[in-house]
Amino acid sequence: MNKIVLILLCCLVTMAARIIPQFISSLDKMPKKIKKAMYLLPTAALGSLIFPLALTDFSSQWYAGLGGIAIAFIAGLKRRSMIASIVLALIITILLLLI
Repeated sequence: MNKIVLILLCCLVTMAARIIPQFISSLDKMPKKIKKAMYLLPTAALGSLIFPLALTDFSSQWYAGLGGIAIAFIAGLKRRSMIASIVLALIITILLLLI
């Protein structure tokens, strides 16, 4: 039962980090840098959950997770869609796992 409670608490904390910035009505009145940080908070929270797992999930082939992260990062910088970034990261990770 403890694992279920822990998973639910983690879910609530992650959801709060994603939902709160969307409902803050005074966000439009904040300085530009703080406003941008609040909009990027959900992405940062998701990244902090995914990054360690991507490096540790493939313990013997850690470079596959790192390669997927690198490709997703580069595609994100190039202003590609989120779907394109995810698909590219999956393709690179699978190819690196097959090598």
